[in-house]
Amino acid sequence: MMAYQIKQLATLAGVSVRTLRYYDEIGLLKPAFIGDNGYRYYETPQINRLQRICLYRRLQIPLATMPTLLDQPAAVVVTQLQRQYQQLQQERRHLDQLLTLMETTIAAQREGNQMNDQEKFAAFKQTQLDEHEVKYGSEARQHYGEQAVESANQRFSQLSATDYATMQATEQRLLVVLTQQLQQPTEERAAMIYQLHRDWLGYAWAQYQPAMHRGLAQLYLADPRFRQYYDGRAGNGATAILVQCIEQYTEPQN
Repeated sequence: MMAYQIKQLATLAGVSVRTLRYYDEIGLLKPAFIGDNGYRYYETPQINRLQRICLYRRLQIPLATMPTLLDQPAAVVVTQLQRQYQQLQQERRHLDQLLTLMETTIAAQREGNQMNDQEKFAAFKQTQLDEHEVKYGSEARQHYGEQAVESANQRFSQLSATDYATMQATEQRLLVVLTQQLQQPTEERAAMIYQLHRDWLGYAWAQYQPAMHRGLAQLYLADPRFRQYYDGRAGNGATAILVQCIEQYTEPQN
């Protein structure tokens, strides 16, 4: 088994000797052994570990959290790397879409051509769909099925520029009213919150169903990512208020 001296490994990995010494000091990457000459030597296990450290650094993972990631069983490591790989693919698609939009916009400005409304917003809508798929896709399919999710995605991607702008404005209005309801709750605002959220869903759902709306509200409450989304934009407790309003106005009538 070949052993690299610290300087050789630093050159191979494109890092500084000082960095490798620091990794040794904090216990992140220990050498395989110390030679009689006092030099650090690194073998295949350490090289593999350094490769993953460099990868995690490029992914902007803090050094403090790396030991936990690095010391996981192989199966867990594979799952983590697959997740990171999917996120990188997602980011690449976003960049490709933005580059295409920029090229089209530059050409339109240079040649005096007009872009149609679909072209102007297609990249932004696809980015939103991709982000939603990464964050909530699996949960949505579990609750509503593959066909319902794909139908909603297709409906959203085909929105006109006017409908797309109105959908965004509807959500912003919803967040404003949620904030107001947190500060001074009224029955009128509760009804408005329900209606705004229903209107917002209408841009993706081909057919409104109270039971599905109620189920979505329960998912909001169960999944901390949804809580973070609404609480982070409208204030702590906004998710609970939203769910309460939806449940109030979708309660089955006997």
